[in-house]
Amino acid sequence: MASDPRTPDNVPARDEPGHEEPGLPGASSASGGAVVPTGKTGEEKGQAETEEPRRPAPADREIEDKPRITRAGMIWTATVAGLILLVLLIIFIAQNQDQVTLRYFGFEGAVNLGLALFIAAVGGGLLTAMAGAARIIQLRAFAHKDRKRKRDQTR
Repeated sequence: MASDPRTPDNVPARDEPGHEEPGLPGASSASGGAVVPTGKTGEEKGQAETEEPRRPAPADREIEDKPRITRAGMIWTATVAGLILLVLLIIFIAQNQDQVTLRYFGFEGAVNLGLALFIAAVGGGLLTAMAGAARIIQLRAFAHKDRKRKRDQTR
């Protein structure tokens, strides 16, 4: 605790033993009213202040555990988000049952609009995944060469 008598830690709270209301010696904590902490100058004593709740000292304070973010939690969250997206996709496909004619490199066929858009989205996702995988492989190869170069320099 600090040695300054005006710190909030040294001012007894209303519900603690030893607390007295100003001007009422021996008054109980049920009387209410403003509290003026002891140790203030004459000018400050005239100004009533509302009491702040007492903060426990760091040694008295329990360690508050924040929820940890775990891999299992992230996987669960991703699974729920994926399921929500799939439900929205099923609704989209069900509402777009119109037949459309698709032509691709000389091939022609009639397909449901929702299914055609789904196939296009999956194709775009696969292209993106392949580009990302190629970049990851490239970065890992670079990191492997860099580690090998550093290892050879230290010998």
